[in-house]
Amino acid sequence: MLHHYVVYPMSETIAQPISTLTDNAPWNAYQRPFVRDLAYVLACPNVLTTWLDFAPHQNTHTVDVHSTSFWQAQFEAYQQRLEELDTTTAYQDLTRYLLKRPSPSRLGFHFEGLLSFWLEDGFAHQLHPYEILANNVQLYSGKQTTGELDLILYNHEESLVEHWELAIKFFMGSAPFAPENWVGINSRDNLERKMTHMQTKQFRSVWVDTEDHGRLRIDKRYGIIKGRFFLPIHTTEFKHPSWLEPSFPIHEWCDKNDLTNLATINTTTLRRAHYVEWFSKRDFYDNYDARLSPLNLSETDTLRTGLYFEGDRPIVIYFAYPEKPYDKL
Repeated sequence: MLHHYVVYPMSETIAQPISTLTDNAPWNAYQRPFVRDLAYVLACPNVLTTWLDFAPHQNTHTVDVHSTSFWQAQFEAYQQRLEELDTTTAYQDLTRYLLKRPSPSRLGFHFEGLLSFWLEDGFAHQLHPYEILANNVQLYSGKQTTGELDLILYNHEESLVEHWELAIKFFMGSAPFAPENWVGINSRDNLERKMTHMQTKQFRSVWVDTEDHGRLRIDKRYGIIKGRFFLPIHTTEFKHPSWLEPSFPIHEWCDKNDLTNLATINTTTLRRAHYVEWFSKRDFYDNYDARLSPLNLSETDTLRTGLYFEGDRPIVIYFAYPEKPYDKL
């Protein structure tokens, strides 16, 4: 049934000191990098407590989000398998699966690959009820491709065909911290824009044609948006929007030209993150990159836009004109 949403109230806020927004990171217990990434994809909650309707004047379908308790339950059910992947040659199953996928170095594709591996592997081991019926289903208008649907699943527990649309986002926030104020390194990308696109484009489909299962009617739609958020450095009070999951990973970002705050960062332990470390830190890079020249804040050109680690603490250094490699985060 098509209907309009009532927008979830964004004015309801809770003041929280930044010290309460530490990153609870159970994925760091794993040693192998892809296993750590897989654990992160499962244990990281959805950024949303509920879906927000940014297109109230359009007929769109109900979009749901999985609760934090849902993802916690999936992580716990899969923990024994994660341990096996982390300590035995079963790790090769995960690496082969990820590396054979298209563009494995792109963060969005890496996220989709990790979640797809869990869906296939977990279903085979009877650890969850979700069977993949189709993925990356092309949408057409006449002969022209207009988009694609990420995952079409069958939920054996509820006997439903579900459409899961995925997004991994690493957004910097600024007051008043509404969805449009959470912006990517590519400044054209923000949370409101992404959700509007998902709702009015991908989630408009009612029927989907699959190669192996024929024509299917979608019963339920889920928006899965994970990643990390970054608050302005040294924020002392943050009014937490009611739509933002309290346990979502939140760190800090700093303007490259803010020399006062940059001076508070310990550059002797600061290193630029490798691209895939937006998911989880690779400790083996610490020793490798330690052989490189230390960063010098008096020469700000050495600080490029991107993710850094001050020891184990993630921090984004941002410049108004980001380098192209980060445009498609």
